[in-house]
Amino acid sequence: MFYRLKSNYILRGWNGMPWVLVRRPENAIKNLSQEQFQVLLLCDGETELPGGLLNDSLNETLRECESEGWVGPCEKSVPMDDDQYYRYYSNRYVKMVFWSVTGRCNYRCRHCYVDGPDGKLGEMSTEQAMDLIDQMAGCGVLRVDLTGGELFVRKDLWQLIDRILSYKMTIGQIYTNGWLVNEELIEQFELRGIKPNVQISFDGVGWHDWMRGVSGAEKAALRAFRLLHEHGFKTNAAMCIHRGNLHTLPQTVEALKAVGVDDLKVSTVDMTDLWRCNSQGNEMTREEYTRAMLPYIDWYYKAGRPIKRLEFGGVVELRSDGPAELKVRHYDGTEKCLDCYLCGITRWACYITPEGRLLPCMPMASSPEQNRFPLVQDIGLKQGLSGGYYMRFVNGRIRDLLAANPECNACAYRYKCGGGCRASALAGPDKNLMGCDREMCAFWKNGYEERILQAIQEAEAKYGVSTGA
Repeated sequence: MFYRLKSNYILRGWNGMPWVLVRRPENAIKNLSQEQFQVLLLCDGETELPGGLLNDSLNETLRECESEGWVGPCEKSVPMDDDQYYRYYSNRYVKMVFWSVTGRCNYRCRHCYVDGPDGKLGEMSTEQAMDLIDQMAGCGVLRVDLTGGELFVRKDLWQLIDRILSYKMTIGQIYTNGWLVNEELIEQFELRGIKPNVQISFDGVGWHDWMRGVSGAEKAALRAFRLLHEHGFKTNAAMCIHRGNLHTLPQTVEALKAVGVDDLKVSTVDMTDLWRCNSQGNEMTREEYTRAMLPYIDWYYKAGRPIKRLEFGGVVELRSDGPAELKVRHYDGTEKCLDCYLCGITRWACYITPEGRLLPCMPMASSPEQNRFPLVQDIGLKQGLSGGYYMRFVNGRIRDLLAANPECNACAYRYKCGGGCRASALAGPDKNLMGCDREMCAFWKNGYEERILQAIQEAEAKYGVSTGA
C-alpha cells in the first residue's frame, strides 16, 4: 500500500518553524510534530507503507494523518506534484507581506501615511517589482495584501498580480479608495478565479469627500461597495473618525449596510504630518477617541446590532454573532510578559513601502525612523528577514523596552500594557522607538479597560443580549 499527500497540501519549513503543513489554496498552515512530519515525508506516493519503516507509534500517527484528511492510500505508486515536496527556507517565517505597490494616488487625502497626493515615494519599476515578487516566493511567503497610494493607478498591476499568483501565493486583501472599481476591473479578478477581500475607506456620510479631497468620493465608494457585493466579493469599510464626523456613525452604518457592507472598522486619525496641517481643528487624541466611542457600545446593542462586525480600532470589537472582544493589546499583569515580543504582528507579517523599504508596519512609514530600515533592493528580502536592524526590532522583547525606558519600567501597568505600540511611540511627543506610547498610558491610567467592559455589561443587561464578555 502506498500513501500520498492529498493534492491540496504541501510541506514547508522555515528557520525556527521547520515542520509545517500548508493547505491550498488559502495557504493555511498547521505546525507539525516531529512524528507527524516524519510520517508525511514518507507519504510521497512512492514509498510502500507501512512496511518496515514505521514502528507502532508512527503507524498510529499515519492513521491520525489519514483521519485528518491530509493523506490517502493508493494501490500503486503515484508521485506527488513537484510543489508538494518538502521545501525549507533559511529565513524566518512570514505569513503575509503587506505591500504598497505605488505611492501615487488619484485622491488628496488629508492624512496619508505615504503622502499619496504628492507621490513622494513613487513606485518600483516593473522589473524591480517583479524581482521583489520572486524574492517573496524565494522566502516562502504565502500571502500578499496589496495597497497604495491607490493600487489601481499602477499600469502594470495585473502583471504583478499574475506573477504573485504564478507562485500560488494568496492575495488575501486589497485596499482601494473605490474610484476605479468598475465591471471591467471586477472581470479581471474573475478571469483569474480570485476574489480577495476588498477594503474601501469611507469616512462618514457627508464627510468623505472632505477627508479624501475629491468631489464625488463618497458616491464612488458606495457605488464600488454595491458593485463588489453584487459580484460576490466580501467587502469591509474603514472609517477615520474625528471631531467633525463623529456624529455620523449611525447614519454611516446604515448607508454601508444598504450597499452590502457588514464589517466596519472605525479608527482615530493617526497624527501624520499631513493631518497636522489639514485637520482644520478636527484632530482627536486617542483618549478623546476612546471616550467618544464608549456611548456607541450602547447604541450598537440598542439598534439591534445592525452590522455584523463593528470594530472600534484599538478599543473593542462588537459582533452580531458572538461576544464582544477587547481589542487593546494586554497581558496578564505578571512578569510573564517580559519574554513577549514588542509586537506580535511583526512576527508573521511585514510591510514594504512603495520604494521597497522593509518596515514592521505601515504607520512607521510616516516617521523619519523608517530610514533606518533597509531597502529590499539593497540587501535582498531573505537577508532582511534573517538579520540586521529590521530583525533586531522584530526580535525585541518587552524586557528590552523596559530596560531602555525607565518611565515604563516604573509604571504600575507595565505588565498589563507591555509598553504599548512602537509606531504610536514614534508618532507621539517623545518620537522615540523605545519611548512611551502616551496613548496607552492614558488608556490604562484612566481605567478605560474597566469602563469598556462595564459598558458592554450594561448593554447586555439593558437589552437582554448575551455577549459572553
